[in-house]
Amino acid sequence: MRCASDYKGLQATAPDAVCAAKVVPARVNTSWYNADVDVVGRHISGLLLVKHMPDSSYRVVFTNEAGVTFFDFGFLTNGDFKVYNAIHQLNKKAVIQTLRKDFELVLGLPFRQGVYQRWTEGEEVFFGVAQKKETAYFITSKDCASLRRLEWGAPRKRKVTVLLPGSPYPSPDMLELKHHTFNMQIKLARITKE
Repeated sequence: MRCASDYKGLQATAPDAVCAAKVVPARVNTSWYNADVDVVGRHISGLLLVKHMPDSSYRVVFTNEAGVTFFDFGFLTNGDFKVYNAIHQLNKKAVIQTLRKDFELVLGLPFRQGVYQRWTEGEEVFFGVAQKKETAYFITSKDCASLRRLEWGAPRKRKVTVLLPGSPYPSPDMLELKHHTFNMQIKLARITKE
C-alpha cells in the first residue's frame, strides 16, 4: 500500500476552454452495450441501454439476456437521480450510490457546467470539477487531440477510472470502469448494427 497521493504530480495551469471544449464528454448518444460486471468475486453479464431522452435526461437500464432487469436508473435534467427498478441484491444504498456515481461519470454529468480547473502531468492534461469531497476529471493528451480517460478522485486517492479504448464520445465503442478502493470492474462494448 502506498502513502503518496495519486495526484501529487499534478501541476496547476491556467484554464483552457478551447482545449476542454474539444474533448469534454458532455453527451452520450443512445446506445446498447454488452455489459460484463465483476464485483467482489461475482460475475454478472447482460445488456445495458443508455438512452438519451427527448428532454435531455438519461435512462440507464441493465438487463440479463432473458430480460430480467437488474436496474433501471434515471438521471434527470434538474440533477435528480431516480431508481425506477433495482433487484433486491442491488437495492442497497451503498451499491446504488456507487452505480450512480459511476454512470454520472460515464454520462459526463459532472462536466456540464463548463467551468474546469486544469492541471498537467507528463504528457497529459487533467480537467477537473470539484464535487463535494471528490473531483471528477477528464484527462486528455497534451495537444487536446484525444480524450484518454475519466476519473473520480478524492484529494489523495484515485477512486474510479473509466478507460476509453475505442472510439470517442458521444458514442464510445468501449468503456472500462475500474474501482481502485474495492474489487469492481464494469466492461461495456457497444452493439453496432451491421
